[in-house]
Amino acid sequence: MKKRTCGILVAAVLALSTAPAYAGGATFCVNCSNWMEQLTEEGTFIEQLAKQAAQLQEQIQVVYNQARNLQGLPFNLWNSVQGDVQQLIQVAAQAQGVGYASQNIVGAFQQTYGTNAAQIPPHYLQTLQQWTTDTNSQVQAALEQYHLDAGQFGSAQGALQGVELASQSAGGRMQVLQAANQISGLEVNQLQQLRQETMAGNSAMLSFIAKRNNARQQHQNLEQRWLDSDGQARPFL
Repeated sequence: MKKRTCGILVAAVLALSTAPAYAGGATFCVNCSNWMEQLTEEGTFIEQLAKQAAQLQEQIQVVYNQARNLQGLPFNLWNSVQGDVQQLIQVAAQAQGVGYASQNIVGAFQQTYGTNAAQIPPHYLQTLQQWTTDTNSQVQAALEQYHLDAGQFGSAQGALQGVELASQSAGGRMQVLQAANQISGLEVNQLQQLRQETMAGNSAMLSFIAKRNNARQQHQNLEQRWLDSDGQARPFL
């Protein structure tokens, strides 16, 4: 992904966590000048993340199909999928980060313009919060199903270390592959859902901002025409 002046800075603190230990969220477009840039950046990032998750799902599924009838995963197959598993951990961390970021954006927007100013879909913020809870719960369930210690996967760094530890045995490698195959699928589904939810919410906020900016511009244009008419400032009523 190319870096931009208003680059997306996602604080992906948690990768595969049972409960969020990071409530601060992430920030989009730290130096961006307006809400429109910030919301557009968010939507673009979620779309790119969803595409990456779908690609990883396909790649992990290929190896999973090859190893389905094996008791353990040999090194040659593990080597072909290890990089994909590591990338999946990063995607899961970023997905959680963007979930918190979306909540922060909505909260800040409502604080700035009022809860009902933009006609944001009802319970939109609660929907985003529930999305994070559901995603974490599903990841935890996948880890437990394949006998992996969810406590070792509380952060991206911890998850990478946990995978490295599990990969020392053929049985451990198989457990990681099975969990990764399931988690990759749920991340695809969850990110698609998040994209749909944020598209609806962001559309309402962008529409509100556009109307507000247009009204302000019309105000300025009218005031300027009055100034240009006789060269004297007049109060705008």
